[in-house]
Amino acid sequence: MTLPCLSFSERLVRVNNLDAAGFAAWDFLPGMRFGGRAAWWREGAERELPHEGLDIGWFHTRDGRRLPLGVGARVPVIWQGVVVAITPDFLGRSVFVAHDRLDAEGRRLHTVYGHIDPRPRLAPGDPLREGSAIGVIADASRRKTAVPSHLHVTIALIAREGGPTRLDWNALRDRSRVILLDPEPILCCGHASGPR
Repeated sequence: MTLPCLSFSERLVRVNNLDAAGFAAWDFLPGMRFGGRAAWWREGAERELPHEGLDIGWFHTRDGRRLPLGVGARVPVIWQGVVVAITPDFLGRSVFVAHDRLDAEGRRLHTVYGHIDPRPRLAPGDPLREGSAIGVIADASRRKTAVPSHLHVTIALIAREGGPTRLDWNALRDRSRVILLDPEPILCCGHASGPR
C-alpha cells in the first residue's frame, strides 16, 4: 500500500498556531523515531522493544530556539475514519482509528494517537473527518513518570480475519496480524530534524 505524504505536519502547526512562534522543523531525539531503541527520556537507557511509532514533542524555530509542542496542544486526525478503541496508556489515553483503506491482503489501515486527553464524549463508533481534532496532548506531570508530555503516532495495517478482538497496545505487538509502518515519511514531509 502506498501512502502519500500528507499535510498532517502543516495541520498540526496550523491548529496550534506554531507559526506565530516561528516554527521551522520538528525536533527528534534518538529513539523518538520509528524503530528506535533509545529511551529518549532517560539518558543511556534503551526501550524493551523497538519504537512502534513517532514521538512528536518539540520543534525548532527559525531563530534557533527549541520549544515544546506542549500540554494541551490540539491533535488532528490524519485521515477520515472511525474511532474503534480508546484505551488508557501511561501518560493519558490512546485513540485507535480505523480507515477505509485496505492493502492487497485485506489488512485495514489504522492510526493510533497516544498520550492524549480525548475530546469530551469521543467514543468508539464515532466517525471522524480528516483533520478534525480528537483531543489534546495530556499533561504527563499528573503521572509518576520521567517521560515528558508528547504526542505518539502509530500507523498500522491490521488483519481483518483472525485479527485482535480488542485493539490496545498489546494487540499491536502481534506481528502475525499487524504490520507497523514508519509514520515519519507520511506525516512530516520534510519538516523533521535531528539525528536519524
